[in-house]
Amino acid sequence: MTREEITEAYGVELNAVERFRKLGLIAPKRTEDGALVYSDTDGEMLRRLWLLEEMGFSENDFSQLKSGEKTLESLIRRQYSRLEEDCLGREICNQILAEGANLENFDAKKFLDQMGSHAPEGIFSFNTSFRNQVYHPWRRFFARTSDACIYGFIWNLFLAYVCHVNILVEGLLLDVVGTVVILAMVLLTEPLLLGRFGTTLGKWIFGLRIEKADGTLLSYAEGLRRTWGVIGKGEGYYIPIYNLVRLYKSYKLCKAEEVQPWDEDLVYTIKDTKWYRGVGFITLSLIYIFIHTVLVLGQLLPPNRGDITLEQFAENYNYFCKYIDANEGWYMNEKGQMVEQNVELSSFESAIELLEGGRPNFKYEIEDGYLKGVSFVYEVENQEHYTQVESEEQMLIAYAFGCTDEEVGLLWDAEYILDRMQLDDDFDFNFGNTRYFCLVEQEGYEGNEDDSVLFPSEYAERAYYKMTFSVTKED
Repeated sequence: MTREEITEAYGVELNAVERFRKLGLIAPKRTEDGALVYSDTDGEMLRRLWLLEEMGFSENDFSQLKSGEKTLESLIRRQYSRLEEDCLGREICNQILAEGANLENFDAKKFLDQMGSHAPEGIFSFNTSFRNQVYHPWRRFFARTSDACIYGFIWNLFLAYVCHVNILVEGLLLDVVGTVVILAMVLLTEPLLLGRFGTTLGKWIFGLRIEKADGTLLSYAEGLRRTWGVIGKGEGYYIPIYNLVRLYKSYKLCKAEEVQPWDEDLVYTIKDTKWYRGVGFITLSLIYIFIHTVLVLGQLLPPNRGDITLEQFAENYNYFCKYIDANEGWYMNEKGQMVEQNVELSSFESAIELLEGGRPNFKYEIEDGYLKGVSFVYEVENQEHYTQVESEEQMLIAYAFGCTDEEVGLLWDAEYILDRMQLDDDFDFNFGNTRYFCLVEQEGYEGNEDDSVLFPSEYAERAYYKMTFSVTKED
């Protein structure tokens, strides 16, 4: 028989035939021309499987039945315990058990005929302590992880382009604030999505859906109650260590096919476990990684690009000061001058101020209102010197002015320029239309291991250090 013929002969839906075949529960023969031929034995098996599906067997149940992990008897007894006492379903369970609960030979037709004379809602009526659930802990976890990545991306986007924070080094305080903000976003949006669509993007990818027992969607209050339960009992409010404990307990509960506390009185279903669900998750993860990488690299480009004015350079400079956490207590005004802020300096910054007596004074080349060059000459004589002062300014000028060149793109160009500058004290190279130049003159100084601190040699009559640095645009 063909697929269409067997559905008509045995009263099974067409899509059920294909579904059970893909699960390996029936094995029709294939002819030389590739057509599938079903036998009467296949038809009888389809009836039994169809009956079991009507009884509430899930795809996971069928998989465990096929692998031998569970017996038909144990699954029938489980369903029996979930049904209302006076429903026909319990009587059918008892009769199947009385016949030996053998998937290969129990008579499904008589039970299906018996069901045909009763109202559908009274046949398999589950008690209030049980609703259909999804016992796939990893699919549920990855679905929620997918949603969390989306909320995390929105938060990082806000930090990067509104607050101008380096999202690679947020720090403990911002991590805590970020967790609170993401929790707030989850509590606000997830109940809305469940109430409107019965799913979220992550759940949709894995074919997951949540409804009430009567088949209607959750109200906002019901969705909020469920989401809060997941956050608290499922993820331990994201509190370190405790969240791992809660995740492990939830995993064990799911593997034992027990209902999660937040899903009581709800129906949680899975459409299927086809291979493309995993591919969809991997694709979404790769898209997230790509966008996050672009976000990080985009932070290395200055806000103002192309031909810029002195005021725009100051905006770029202040942006990168915040990005790399430099020049604490100082900012550049619209005239390109460093202005001290009324904030308490760190001990390290205070030490620099004490030893150096100031920072480099920038010189600007301006042509037709646009900035064409930024340079400084920095000299120290007969005193201890932190080389971070001029190294930091080199970096800031390269980012704020050099990287305005249109030749500088997202693909690590800014990092390449910085690497070239750090290869040697002296350099002279071009990238795009921009020239980077540095010349260091030094005598009578000794340095520590990485030359971050220079101090006068006790054997030298004079200790002298001079750096000439410039970044210029060349037509």
